Amino acid sequence: MLIGFIIMLLRMNPAKVEQIFQNKYFKYGLRVLVLYIFSLIFKSFDLTFPHEIGSFLFRGQAFSVLYIVFGLISWEGAVSLSKYIERNVFNKSVSYKLLFLCISLLLYGLLISYLFGLCYSVFDIVLFKQYEAWNQFVAFSYDLNFGTFIFYLLLLAYNGVVLYYKNWKESQLNAERLMRENIQAKYDVLKSQIDPHFFFNSLSVLTNLVYKSPDLSAEYITQLAKSYRYILDKKFDNLVTIKTELEFLESYSFLIRIRHQSSIEFHINISEEVQCTGMVPPATLQMLVENAVKHNRFSANDPLHICIKDENDYLIVSNDLRKRASIQNSIGVGLDNISKRYELTSDKRITVTETKDTFTVRVPIIHNYEDYNI
Repeated sequence: MLIGFIIMLLRMNPAKVEQIFQNKYFKYGLRVLVLYIFSLIFKSFDLTFPHEIGSFLFRGQAFSVLYIVFGLISWEGAVSLSKYIERNVFNKSVSYKLLFLCISLLLYGLLISYLFGLCYSVFDIVLFKQYEAWNQFVAFSYDLNFGTFIFYLLLLAYNGVVLYYKNWKESQLNAERLMRENIQAKYDVLKSQIDPHFFFNSLSVLTNLVYKSPDLSAEYITQLAKSYRYILDKKFDNLVTIKTELEFLESYSFLIRIRHQSSIEFHINISEEVQCTGMVPPATLQMLVENAVKHNRFSANDPLHICIKDENDYLIVSNDLRKRASIQNSIGVGLDNISKRYELTSDKRITVTETKDTFTVRVPIIHNYEDYNI
């Protein structure tokens, strides 16, 4: 029966098994079973039991009941003592707490052994007129007291394993919660970099444009406000749909075209399904485009081609590679920001490929929040 129960537990969902073990009725039922098994072992050391065949069954089962009741009370006492020490022995090192707890439980075990010997002796005299246990108790018999103490330690060991497992699970949950909070805090810092990075670069463009054409400057300011509103609105979002990101990129590309005219050409080919279902961190595409514009040379006669397409759960963002001499060894704030955001929040990583003529970034598409760790 026990083997069948264990097999059934192994086949069950881990969450359901956890729920069963947390149930107070199951917990006390398991304690009763353990105590009953210990009572059978304890009786095997008492030679008075098998010598009295006529009353063996009744006396033996009565002893088991006494052992179980006394054991449950002692068990609860040990748990209460442990909790009391944990609450009141504060401002001390962990090793000091552990030493104090062990000494307290050992002393408690000696007291329990003495009380059980007394109860067992009185129980045998009152119900069965048996004086062997009393004689051993009065003489501080090694067999009776040491045997009781050993069984008490076995109970504490069992209880310690259960408590350790429970505390281990709680510490795991707390560690995971703290890790997620730490990741979220780091991610928020990275997202906050987008605001000044985008804004100050746009102001730099506007400074040059204002002297060339007031009308274009006014339109530029309008589009800049629209783009920056997106940054502010999505500031607290960890993910946005690719379609939403492309709408933002369209506004941003307008700002680029005002300044650079036909010097930059966009080629976007992303399926409608991917646009609606796929997700990326906010401003991902905008920062990659900005990175390409900032780090490469281009002109009206030799425009910079930026291609964005989807391929096998990735967004492929590629551009012509013509590095500016002043920033040969820089990968850009935007690319570094995107890379760190993926490292903090997903098992997926962006990949960067650089050839003689092309710079390509593969950005993972997140299809659902299960792929995301925040």
